[in-house]
Amino acid sequence: MTLRVAYAIPLSLAVFTLPASATDAVGLAAGLIGKPYVWGAEGPRAFDCSGLTQYVYQQVGIDLPRRAISQSRIGDAAGRRLRRGDLVFFSTDTRRSLVTHVGIYEGAGVMINASQRHGRVRRDDLSEDYWTDRFMFARRVGDGEIADRDDGPVADEQPPLPRSDKRKTTARVLGTIADVLMRRGRR
Repeated sequence: MTLRVAYAIPLSLAVFTLPASATDAVGLAAGLIGKPYVWGAEGPRAFDCSGLTQYVYQQVGIDLPRRAISQSRIGDAAGRRLRRGDLVFFSTDTRRSLVTHVGIYEGAGVMINASQRHGRVRRDDLSEDYWTDRFMFARRVGDGEIADRDDGPVADEQPPLPRSDKRKTTARVLGTIADVLMRRGRR
């Protein structure tokens, strides 16, 4: 019995000292599916959208600002190819011009988010009309702590696209995801 404990302790220490990454945040978010949505909640018992992203990234050593609009200014533009762990941003205001929602891209066209509409943390398919109509852009946050917490304007951000251009961009991103999935199916 003592021998097993002696090996278990060093092994568990090794697990906790490995570098954290955005994909670890996805696994943590998946473990929170079903937790209730509460506006302003930061976890661990309940979350709002940006509280969820802030909480799971904080658990892996990545500090994010509290609000979705501030989180949208962190990291690098993800471009057209989303990766597991990218933050995906949406506008649910009537003009569709301000970031009002954030989720974590899980992969295969799915995000994990704290949904006010459904009242809980859940998976959502990004190809649903609701999300394609509201998608704005995605940001990629890297390993380690993010020092840039400036809430000012971001120089490299483009002005909001007209709604028809957003649909085209969203369709292109989802098409790229579908191509990747189709290639995996042929293996």
